[in-house]
Amino acid sequence: MQASRIACVCLALALCGCHLVDERDFDSAAERPPTPKVVSAPPPPPSLVRISYTTPDPDYHDALASLVQRALARKADVLFTVVTLVPPATGTDAQTEDAETAAASGREVAQQIVDDGASSGQVEQLVRIAPALKVKEVTVDVH
Repeated sequence: MQASRIACVCLALALCGCHLVDERDFDSAAERPPTPKVVSAPPPPPSLVRISYTTPDPDYHDALASLVQRALARKADVLFTVVTLVPPATGTDAQTEDAETAAASGREVAQQIVDDGASSGQVEQLVRIAPALKVKEVTVDVH
């Protein structure tokens, strides 16, 4: 009986130095957390039209009409996105007022697109604040 106790104690001590086989035995990097890969987003495609309001009433009507007709000829269900870009203003009240004023220019461009043959359902409008701008711009993107 004494010999079996000694054998059990020796076996227990021998097993204390062992570990269960797991993925770390085959891949040393398995313990380390994964490192995320940083992938930059592709640049957005260039806008169909970029209208800068460096002058109060820019002349864009003929160029826009031509581009709208070409876009509709290529794809009948094209979507025009009119984005009004507004430079930042000091204070939220001033920013809101500037955005609302600039949105009128975007609505004017959107109406021009409808007048040039697109349906109103093919035109969406957005207003964004663009910190890099000094004067408002309206862009038209095609999808």
